[in-house]
Amino acid sequence: MLADTKMKFSNEDLEKTIENVRVVFENSAVSKRDCLKICLLLEEAMLRCQQHFGSEHKYSLKIQKWFGVPKVIIRIKGEPFDPFYTDDEDEEILSADILKGLMSYEHAETVYAYRNGCNEISTYARKEWKPVKIPGGSITIAALLAVVCAAIHAMLPAGWQTAILQDAVEPLLKTLMGLIVAVTGPFVFLSIVNGICLMEDVATFSSVGLRVIRRFFAVMLLMALFAAAVCQLFFPVLALSGGSQLAPAELIRLLLGILPHNLVAPFVEGNILQIVCIAILTGISVLTLTNVIPNVKTLIDELNKLIFKMMDIVSKVIYAAIFLNVFKVIAGSSLDTIFAVWRIIAANYVFCTGFGLLMLLHIAYKYKLNIGAFLRKGAKVFLISFSTASNTAAMSANMIFAKEELKIEGKFCDFWLPLSHAMFSPSAAAALVAGVFYTAYNARLELSLFSLVITIILALQLSIATPPVPGGIMAIYAIIFNQLALPLDSIGMLMVSAVFVVNISSVMSMLIRDCELLDIAGEIGKRR
Repeated sequence: MLADTKMKFSNEDLEKTIENVRVVFENSAVSKRDCLKICLLLEEAMLRCQQHFGSEHKYSLKIQKWFGVPKVIIRIKGEPFDPFYTDDEDEEILSADILKGLMSYEHAETVYAYRNGCNEISTYARKEWKPVKIPGGSITIAALLAVVCAAIHAMLPAGWQTAILQDAVEPLLKTLMGLIVAVTGPFVFLSIVNGICLMEDVATFSSVGLRVIRRFFAVMLLMALFAAAVCQLFFPVLALSGGSQLAPAELIRLLLGILPHNLVAPFVEGNILQIVCIAILTGISVLTLTNVIPNVKTLIDELNKLIFKMMDIVSKVIYAAIFLNVFKVIAGSSLDTIFAVWRIIAANYVFCTGFGLLMLLHIAYKYKLNIGAFLRKGAKVFLISFSTASNTAAMSANMIFAKEELKIEGKFCDFWLPLSHAMFSPSAAAALVAGVFYTAYNARLELSLFSLVITIILALQLSIATPPVPGGIMAIYAIIFNQLALPLDSIGMLMVSAVFVVNISSVMSMLIRDCELLDIAGEIGKRR
């Protein structure tokens, strides 16, 4: 802390003042950009005061720190003079726009005031409030709030309880889910089209793109089957005899149902499977028209950004839907049902970590990879994915890891990684399969072999439809449960379980993605 120091408006004293200010803010939480702006602004202000009051006029400088937060106060006795005011017609000083830019900071502030016969210039850093990180973020808060409200709901008269559930919660939840599903359709369509447009032309799509997409679905199929095997141990609902015989006619009808009858109905009806089909056809068509309509890819990219922003806005209601869903489940279920959620959490841990380790061992054996070195070099990527529960947040770090550490051709990484984020979601496919097993178990329903086939087909296709926002899989649960005629009541507890598995699921998904990238790059000769 520097007490009030009397100084003159001489060039030497002004230089000392700016240097003292620079040092104190460089050693604070203020960014380098803000520090530079503060020094430039104060230097300009002091030079103006020197010109106005004269070089022999005195001023006081006070620098103080409270709990690490710096503050600089400069006091000048005399008539009022605001050194930050400027007239745009005066060409000898900085314009108002430049001064405004210099006074705009991230974590600081500079103000002028006239008090008790003194001109006072104050510059200080704002206290940086670090947000408290809660595992699961807003999903956790919504779930905990729903538990509290359900406890209060249980104390109300029976008539009030029924009215709240049937007349308020259920219709509101149905409306919110409808809104989420409605936006999901266009989001899926543009995400897939934009992913295909990342390829240069139809030839690239045919030679590389189709192979990559086939590999995506092959790995997701393996993980979905692995998840089904694990879930059968935790939720023994699969029946392999009697009414569970596979019906070829129904399976063919399901597959044919993927093809739309027109281009509008799938969006109106929210048929995600048909939307995916239209998206793939549209993406291929765009590639063929690139030379004829050169700006069509740019248009698709801009529309994708627009729908992503819409999805981001609508995602805010997901937390309300999670709250209502959890509240509805707890308020209308027994304690046994609530406490049984540990099963789905344990199942997720087993199939996520198990499949991730199998992929890693496969790569290590195939390419003589040092597992320890691989994990150590990719530690930053996996840590970002784990701490943020987001593969998207770790994408830039993963791009560097793939190019520099895995030695994969840069152009292939630029194509493969964005496409994988749009179309490669093995963890989401496994989670959808697990959700079906869990829901059938809670509803005391048997899952036939035919239903399992349908479940896996739907999971593979709907996994790429999962919006990349917290709780986005909630809308996909609703879609797949409706397709399989399963009750929607379990969605709430599935979202509660997601709080405990989302971090490990994200990091294992990133591990699986990197293993697959390394494998396919090695097979097609894209490794340096």
